[in-house]
Amino acid sequence: MNSVNSEETKNSRKKGYRLGMESAVLLVAFLLSVIGIGITDFRPLDSYRYWGAMTFILAITGMVMGWARQKREGLPPGKLLITQMVHWAATFVAVAGIFFLLVAGRLNYENTGLVLLLTLGLSTFLDGYRVSWGFGALGVMMFLTALLGAYIEQYVWVVLIVIICTAVVIIVLEKSRATKLSSEKKVPADSGSASSD
Repeated sequence: MNSVNSEETKNSRKKGYRLGMESAVLLVAFLLSVIGIGITDFRPLDSYRYWGAMTFILAITGMVMGWARQKREGLPPGKLLITQMVHWAATFVAVAGIFFLLVAGRLNYENTGLVLLLTLGLSTFLDGYRVSWGFGALGVMMFLTALLGAYIEQYVWVVLIVIICTAVVIIVLEKSRATKLSSEKKVPADSGSASSD
């Protein structure tokens, strides 16, 4: 009985550690995106460089989260990682195309930052569909920010409201999911102890 309990404790610790790491990675990507939104609003001429660098960060974040999810579910991560590599390679090609349009004079620096933000928002959402709804929510936030930036001159205050609402929704959904998972684990354990009495 004690070995079963210690094994369950080890498994729950591993799962908690994985979820904690996944949450930390998502939080870092979220914070970097918020910084990028501020840069896009206050220093639009420099924003295209930031979002170009964020392409690499978001790709690595998505792959880490995909690997963690596959490992958590006991599935081989190879197939998902190959799909993600193709996805992010296509994103890199799109970002390079946007930079080419900037160099060719078809885009100015301010618009380049918004187009990159729009592209990365879409790409992050699509990858989030495969790996984590939190990563997908980050993509939606980036996408909406780019659209707001096109219509509102000083849009950072509106974006802050969107960010706060997104964070509240993510926290509420995470807590409800954690409560649901813990209640599902308790039901079989309780029924097993009742039957042994």
